[in-house]
Amino acid sequence: MTNESNFGKVTHDNLPQAVEHLIKLLEVQVENQNKEIPIEKDEMNIEEVSSLIKKSISTVYRYTCQQSIPYTKIGNTLHFYRSEILEWMKLHKKKSIQDLYNEASIESFKVLNRD
Repeated sequence: MTNESNFGKVTHDNLPQAVEHLIKLLEVQVENQNKEIPIEKDEMNIEEVSSLIKKSISTVYRYTCQQSIPYTKIGNTLHFYRSEILEWMKLHKKKSIQDLYNEASIESFKVLNRD
């Protein structure tokens, strides 16, 4: 046991130091867990991707063949990551008429207000 190697046998005399050491170890462990995003929570199968993007499974397969959707292939298995799929969806978002109007208004304002 690691704690025994640092403190020998935990006794009444060294108990506060042993507890302090354990608290520091736990803090480091919690900090490391917060830094890492568990891949298994981010990883999706093709059915989940299909549901997320509201397209059929065959369409998702077609997107992978066209290499238009982010994926990883390991052996014969396709792996998708939620964060990558959401980013891909943002990049392929179609602008609404209101978005286009707002962009045009901003550009017109810039042109008219040049010094």
